[in-house]
Amino acid sequence: MDFSSSLVWGRTGAELSLPTLCADAECDHLIIGAGLAGLSAAYHILKKFGACRKVIVVDAHPLGSGASGRNSGMLGPGIGKQYHLLVKQYGDIKAREIFAHTLEALNYSTQLIRNEKLECDLVIGSQFKVSTNAANDRQLWLECEALTAAGFEIRTYDRQAIKGIVDSPVYLSALEYASTATVDPMKLVVSLAKEILAMGGEIYVNTCCARPQEHTVVANGHTLRFSRALLATNGFTPSLNRLRGRVIPISTSLMLSAPLLPSQRAQLGLQPNNAIIDVRRIFNYFRVTADNRLLFGGGSPFYSTENVLRRQRDGTQEAYKVYESLNGGMSKFLPQLANIRIEKVWSGTIGVTLDNFPVITRGQSSVDSMVGCCGHGLALSLAYGASYASWLEELSCSPELPWYRNSAPYLAPPALLPLASNSYIKFLRWADTFNGA
Repeated sequence: MDFSSSLVWGRTGAELSLPTLCADAECDHLIIGAGLAGLSAAYHILKKFGACRKVIVVDAHPLGSGASGRNSGMLGPGIGKQYHLLVKQYGDIKAREIFAHTLEALNYSTQLIRNEKLECDLVIGSQFKVSTNAANDRQLWLECEALTAAGFEIRTYDRQAIKGIVDSPVYLSALEYASTATVDPMKLVVSLAKEILAMGGEIYVNTCCARPQEHTVVANGHTLRFSRALLATNGFTPSLNRLRGRVIPISTSLMLSAPLLPSQRAQLGLQPNNAIIDVRRIFNYFRVTADNRLLFGGGSPFYSTENVLRRQRDGTQEAYKVYESLNGGMSKFLPQLANIRIEKVWSGTIGVTLDNFPVITRGQSSVDSMVGCCGHGLALSLAYGASYASWLEELSCSPELPWYRNSAPYLAPPALLPLASNSYIKFLRWADTFNGA
């Protein structure tokens, strides 16, 4: 079993040969962060303005080495919390606007991949949110009722019907989000980068930036001047001394099996265009990849200390407890696959806020931000890249959505963040246990 992070999604380091910044430079648009959010923004700016605008993308690490190249590749709707809880907090009209916005982002992302022929193993299918006990089963049905009342087309499944989707002895009911998608996220990162380079954009990796100032930033000891900059650094934002204690770097984990045997596929019962996500606070999710492997993720997340970030960046060994957490979930929900061979285990850092909404700030200074996607970054990042380019053209007002803001709720001072974050995760795990999960 490979516990290193150096070959996530088959990464060999040979997809693109990208330089490091080694001289002063000027540009119209500087994008800090070469993950999906930053690459999408650069791509859409170049598509909209062409040679009229010079675009430079920089990243302190290799291309897509953060969450963008380490996630599950599942594109789906939803943000913040379950829909009925959004209704309770924001009311019917605003909750519907929030959820509809995420559906539009999902649809835009899949159309972008198709129309631009971005190579990433795109598969259109369905996501199924499943309940695991009586307590979260009631919450799932409340969510179904609220979505249906709002006019969204949602199909529901009882315990017997779920057996036709995936063979698990635990799941009680499910709701289906149709027209979702799965991709190979690293292939998508590379495809976007190639398009950016073909349009004349510049991408520099292993180029570490200081905190950006108005119209200037120091990167690898060189001065970068810009008209506008965009922070697309997600969980790495605090390293730029921005939103510290508000955007929290949290690691989530995944494991990948060897190719499934026909008998194992039959025992699983899951079609390759479907994905499963349970509705616990500390949850698991899984799908089958394009090359017929089981991808199983979730379990207990943990705070990304500097040592954790270094381990992920350098591809050194994961802690064995990462595998134990994932394997415990798989044994519980898919016991028929207890003897499946796991080939790879890894973790990746996402940006999380206490209210589970991103922080999108634009127009307050020459430095905009698009960070803290809380695990919803795959579809949202692609769509927000297009939205950002359109805003640059029109400089219109931001939508009245809760994540267009300058900050996020504060958790703790930097020195206490590891303790505070892991304590909060333990509390969520206890809450799941208390409710019988």
